[in-house]
Amino acid sequence: MRAAWSVVRGQPAARLGIAAVAVGHLVMVAVMAMTPVRLGESHADADVLRLVGIVLSLHIAGMYAFSPVVGWLTDRLGRRAVILGGVGLLLAACAVAGTAGHHTPRLSVGLVLLGLGWSGTMVAGSTLLSESVAAEVRPSVQGLSDLIMGLAGAGAAVVSGFVMQFAGYPVLTLLAAVAAAPLVALALRPVPTGAPDEEG
Repeated sequence: MRAAWSVVRGQPAARLGIAAVAVGHLVMVAVMAMTPVRLGESHADADVLRLVGIVLSLHIAGMYAFSPVVGWLTDRLGRRAVILGGVGLLLAACAVAGTAGHHTPRLSVGLVLLGLGWSGTMVAGSTLLSESVAAEVRPSVQGLSDLIMGLAGAGAAVVSGFVMQFAGYPVLTLLAAVAAAPLVALALRPVPTGAPDEEG
């Protein structure tokens, strides 16, 4: 892990790739994990299980069903552009879900957008990370990325429960959006001359 971290620290593109994967996963887990609780606040117990199944199925479809298209766009438009698009979708998801109130169709739209945003940051971020480091260190760097992503998701799941309990779902989605915003600045940051990047 030390060797992988040393490599990542010296590669701006690798840092962006890991940040995109981790932040996208953090936002997705934070909002998705508390959505069943949100649905339970406004529906009878007999309906909650069915609604959770429908809403989360749509969310998972957003995560995976369009990944071939996201991959094509990543090659066509560039890694940074798709990362930015993914962040934009995550912010839109937080806005839609956070203002949906107890309107389940609108909440479903928000969760689909959340899945699509996650897909954009995951596919483009992983691609950028993989191609920005040498082949001999790629497995350890990928392991580091998976570790950071897992810790980000686990932390988001824990914190989201407390936020939901004490502040509610709209505040949770607002905080998730705030967490995603710095990734925009990182993706727009100019790459130093001579630094490896997807255009290099």
